[in-house]
Amino acid sequence: MKTALATAAAALVLLAGCTTTDAGTTSPSSAGATGAASGTAITTPAASATTTTAASATTTTAASATTTPAASATTTTAASGTTTTGSGPSTTTADAAPTSMPTTYTDVNQTISDPDLTETVAVKRIARQLPWPAGYKASAQAYELLAVEMTWTPSKDFTIPIRWFDFSINSGSQFPNKPDGLVNDAVTGAGWTLLPGSVTTGDAVTGWLVFKVDPRNAPKLTLDYNRPATQVTGGAEYPAKTFSVPLVG
Repeated sequence: MKTALATAAAALVLLAGCTTTDAGTTSPSSAGATGAASGTAITTPAASATTTTAASATTTTAASATTTPAASATTTTAASGTTTTGSGPSTTTADAAPTSMPTTYTDVNQTISDPDLTETVAVKRIARQLPWPAGYKASAQAYELLAVEMTWTPSKDFTIPIRWFDFSINSGSQFPNKPDGLVNDAVTGAGWTLLPGSVTTGDAVTGWLVFKVDPRNAPKLTLDYNRPATQVTGGAEYPAKTFSVPLVG
């Protein structure tokens, strides 16, 4: 297995966990990414310090790091946009903020396949209008909490992570809508499984990732996977690339 380094802003980045912001929003909780690798896994946190591990090593977590993906979009396999019911995430009326966990899903069933790094992201379904905590009345009227269920399958050829903060939802708003961990405790308390902070090697993982979306009840939504620029050790260099999957509209 070859080692691939995610590069951004003159720094090499390979993250295996989540970060916590200073604005009171906690990123999705996770156990990080652990797994056996036949090569060398290299993690370079933001600013400095390089950790090299071999065989069954555990990658470290950086305090903060960002990547700036390019805007080359690719759409993947087709899907059927049906709605199913179940014990997990429902929609609500346009003029009333939700007060309980959803019970309906909108099926997506599309797969992002990275031809360069051979990793895949299967987008299974979404749940709209997750309830806001008490004290967020203004936010509940302006924004929507939306959950996306995905299966992340790491590359078998390269040691490169799939990371939660490389995903965003395009709703037509001025800025990308990033994952938000505000209701992660409520989500897990309802019996839903959250995705980890990152997956680098090993088996595929399935879980939910919650986003704060502007505006509420947007008629068209697209999930973007913003793969960072990547340098393969002793090999090719791949520019940043965005893969897109339509969720609604």
